[in-house]
Amino acid sequence: MTLGERIKTILSERNIKQVEFAETLGVSANYINLLANGKKLNISDTLAKLIEETYGYSSQWVITGAGKKEASPSFSAAKVEFLKKVQKMPDDEITALLAFANSLESVKRTFISEIENPSEK
Repeated sequence: MTLGERIKTILSERNIKQVEFAETLGVSANYINLLANGKKLNISDTLAKLIEETYGYSSQWVITGAGKKEASPSFSAAKVEFLKKVQKMPDDEITALLAFANSLESVKRTFISEIENPSEK
């Protein structure tokens, strides 16, 4: 299975369009189209890890097609601690935290060039 076929599998299984997938990952829709159609043959480890974290597909499987397709669920100690604290927060603080998390999208855009143009391995 090619990288393009794996990307198409993710889109199909998650029932999402390329544009939505691209927006969620912070890359251009054109880049996702190039991947899905086999015109880009590799992606960065960073983007593969982001797909893993966002959609639950193993980064190794995304990059190489080897191994299990589904990522092993993993919550680091930091994530567990954070989630415990969020559960105790009042709604207004959660709203503020969500606004902060959403603002990080602009920071993610800084890394698009690294993601869209991975170095050859």
